[in-house]
Amino acid sequence: MRFKKYDTNWNRKKLSDYVKKITQKNNNNVIKNVICNSAQNGLIPQLDFFDKEIANDENTAGYYIINNGNFVYNPRKSLSAPYGPVNIYKYDKAGIVSPLYLCFSVDDCINKSFLLQRFKSPCWYRYIYLNGDSGARHDRVSIKDEVFLSQPISLPSTEEQADIAEFLEKIDERITVQNKIISKYESLIKGLCDRIFRGSKSMYLSDLVKCKTSTLQENEVAASCEGEYKVFGASGIIATIGNYQFDKNAVLVLKDGSKAGKIQYASGKYSVIGTSVVLIPNDSNDAKYLYFAMLSIDFEKYKVGSGIPHIYFKDYSAERIYYPDCAQREKISKTLDAYETKVEIEKEMLSALQKQKAFLLKTMFI
Repeated sequence: MRFKKYDTNWNRKKLSDYVKKITQKNNNNVIKNVICNSAQNGLIPQLDFFDKEIANDENTAGYYIINNGNFVYNPRKSLSAPYGPVNIYKYDKAGIVSPLYLCFSVDDCINKSFLLQRFKSPCWYRYIYLNGDSGARHDRVSIKDEVFLSQPISLPSTEEQADIAEFLEKIDERITVQNKIISKYESLIKGLCDRIFRGSKSMYLSDLVKCKTSTLQENEVAASCEGEYKVFGASGIIATIGNYQFDKNAVLVLKDGSKAGKIQYASGKYSVIGTSVVLIPNDSNDAKYLYFAMLSIDFEKYKVGSGIPHIYFKDYSAERIYYPDCAQREKISKTLDAYETKVEIEKEMLSALQKQKAFLLKTMFI
């Protein structure tokens, strides 16, 4: 797929012809601004990602120094970046990154936004798949720096690069707006729940549900064949596979990470990544009601652990849940479910945009 006004051939060379590997290290620990490379959030300060310092002044001398406009490759795999994320550093203040990352600067003949979009395309994934080593760790791509930098890259004119980048960025912006619309609806539902679930008739959460756990890992899902059964992760449904773990409607509670306490509603037959627990109601008709009721729980007070936060069912199981008679519970569920349906419609629109973006990434790069 190509814009009609362009018909000249693309030039094909090695990436190393256009970029330079960054090797300057943080000698004497001069720079304190430690940067994380996240598939979801890009290159951000460590304090913003973990809410605390993980690296300290004594162990950053070997870190690489990066500046505005530099690229960083993190070989750690995830579902949103199956071969590791590549991101641009956008802050004015110099930062430092782990020596496990590959850092490089880019010549002016490459539009940086164009290159960033290419690193989200199938042609990039295909190269890493064919040239990466299996390595000893299943959660990390093993590829030598020189192999990474030797990958072939086809470039159109700088004008066409800019047009492609701008077009794809507009879709990214629309996806961002759609995510904000969904967040607003979800905030509205949360606000309504905070008001509704304050009645005096209450029961302990532990008396209403049974807590189940999962050992399923993201990398196992990535290696599985696609199927009909949903897999829930921290961000929602992340895949479909050929088998399932659970077949009862339930409330899922994320127990690990910065978003610990996030809850989701699961129905039908499905599986769950091990970072969440599965709360199955004793009364099968209560799953949706308990999902809405639990939106009013303040999980922040249950977070424990240094570095990566955790929450445990044994701690929040003593929460009191407003539990009126069956007719009232059903009425509340139906009211809130109407708003939830609007959220699902907006999520379907988001999914359509994401599919459009995936198609364009597949067809606009060679």
